[in-house]
Amino acid sequence: MLSSPTCPVLEALGKKLSFEIAVGLNGRVWVKADSPSTVIIVVNAIIKSESLSGAQQKIMAEKLLQKIQND
Repeated sequence: MLSSPTCPVLEALGKKLSFEIAVGLNGRVWVKADSPSTVIIVVNAIIKSESLSGAQQKIMAEKLLQKIQND
């Protein structure tokens, strides 16, 4: 997912949340954000989206962002 040129989950989350992501050659992913809750949201979204198609990833990310805004 992260090796593709575009990642719908990260693109959608990046429009509303501020975070940095790095992927090592070993596949380890690092997420840096101002708040721990943002890190958790991004990491959970990445994990949940691994088995989804691009369209499903985008829908999931948009629903997640809507839920965050409503809380």
